[in-house]
Amino acid sequence: MKSIRTRLIRLVVLAILIPTTLATSASYLYVRHQNVAQAERSSLNTLKRGSNQISHYMEDVRRLPTSLYANRSLINIMNVGADAELSESEGVISRALLGLFLSKQDIEQLHFVILKGNSEYSVYNMKTSSRGKFDWLQETDYFRLMKQRNGWLIDPAHRIAAYNTHTMILDEQEIVSFRYRIDRVETDEPLGFLSVDIPTSVFERQLQLFESFPGESLWLMSGDQLIAKTGNTLPVTSERFTGDSGSMRVGDSFVVYAKTKTQGVPITLVKTTPYATVIKGANETALILMLIGGVSLILMIIAASLVALEITKPIKQLTANVWRVEQGDLSARFVATTNDEIGLLNRQFQRMIQRIDRLIKREYRLALENRTNELRALQSQLNPHFLFNALQSIGTTTLQGDRKIAYRSITGLSQMMRYSMNNEQTIVTLKQEVDHLQSYMRLQQQRFPDRFRYIVDVPWHMNPIEVPKMILQPFAENYFKHAFNQQTDATENYLAYKVRSDGDQLIIQVENSGPLMEPNVLETIDQTMRMHRRPEDQQTSGIGLHNIYERLLIFYGDQASMVLQSPPEGGFRIVIRIPVEQEEL
Repeated sequence: MKSIRTRLIRLVVLAILIPTTLATSASYLYVRHQNVAQAERSSLNTLKRGSNQISHYMEDVRRLPTSLYANRSLINIMNVGADAELSESEGVISRALLGLFLSKQDIEQLHFVILKGNSEYSVYNMKTSSRGKFDWLQETDYFRLMKQRNGWLIDPAHRIAAYNTHTMILDEQEIVSFRYRIDRVETDEPLGFLSVDIPTSVFERQLQLFESFPGESLWLMSGDQLIAKTGNTLPVTSERFTGDSGSMRVGDSFVVYAKTKTQGVPITLVKTTPYATVIKGANETALILMLIGGVSLILMIIAASLVALEITKPIKQLTANVWRVEQGDLSARFVATTNDEIGLLNRQFQRMIQRIDRLIKREYRLALENRTNELRALQSQLNPHFLFNALQSIGTTTLQGDRKIAYRSITGLSQMMRYSMNNEQTIVTLKQEVDHLQSYMRLQQQRFPDRFRYIVDVPWHMNPIEVPKMILQPFAENYFKHAFNQQTDATENYLAYKVRSDGDQLIIQVENSGPLMEPNVLETIDQTMRMHRRPEDQQTSGIGLHNIYERLLIFYGDQASMVLQSPPEGGFRIVIRIPVEQEEL
């Protein structure tokens, strides 16, 4: 049994815990959603600025070859080939490439190819190499440039390498190469190619400018190829970048991307932020709410414990006194220590116990004696009627001269009289009651041979069940008095007893032959059976059914029922229900 204190504390805990949990969860989800949305907006704005800045830088790099178109001497050499005027062309080409190299400090290396004669030159470390022979077109990005409409492309991050044997690389590093196709202006016919190598560190420094929080990383990509990065490994593949911009959570990272194009070259800028950083505000809010809820819960548990103690202390005292009364100690003192409902209940219990004590002392013994006398009086009313019928049956047998049958009848009658006149025994087993019924029916069979049939259906396992004495045989006696027809044979006259159990209920059904009763006649019999009679009443009509009904009420009270019925095919039926475990007298 759970105490009031435990239930009250549990109720307070649930009353605080459930709303606090719901509020914390709702607040956490809302704040987290807002944090994620804010992080996406902030990152997209950052990527937009970064894309603009990197696009401007790449646009500046893309314009580098335009200075070559302004050099008419260089364009003429590219038209006729470097072999035509070797001594003059070497100087023109060297000055043009060196000037281009010095025009932007971020350039690490240049490579220049003239298709006419397949000549190539490179500039590295402020030095222009001598003329070389270019015969590996199909192995480079230049081959793709031959067919591209926009005339330039980006070769993503790779390690720097010498373009020919005349150049010696001093410091190997990661670079991004911008490849250009130089065309004849009038016909767009390719004249040569130019490669500009920019260190990836230039782009990495630009990316670092857009890192807002510790742990953030940025990636600059051209298509699905990497140009520069500030982190280790991108946690997602480029196939998931389906739109122009978007965000997603991948593992412990929050990924935001934005796409753009620079003169037809696709550029993708990706930013990753630790997801814990994104939802830091939501976690802090949830922690604050949990701390507030925890403190409130502790305070309310303490308050509920104090209140429960004040409530349950007098209740425990009241329970202890009630237990003493239950054990039969009516001297228990119900002291009211408070002026509330509990105190009022204590005072009411005190008055009730005092009144019960007076009633028991004054009326208990008298009521018990009256109940015993009433049981004995009801049983004794059965004996004269039964004795008259039994003696009449034995007298008839004696006149017929059958002394053995007469002897058995007298012996059976003596056993029945001993059973029915034993007023000290009010409760018997079902077997004893059935044996008494069987003795009576054998006497009637001797009196009316082949004039009736009877059935007593009682399962053997129900024999030990205890029932009130003399509740079966009176029904048989009433049958022979009111329903038995001596003018017919056994097929028309029958009496049937059927005993069954239904849970903790014992069901006794008695049914006999006879004419169909009108409802008003059946109702009159029922009212007569249930009518209260004083011992001095002289009315004899219906005394058998009335006596059985009265004894059932005395033994079982409202737990017993006795119903009279007249089946549609005729006859009379009585259904009795009594509890299997009766109360001890």
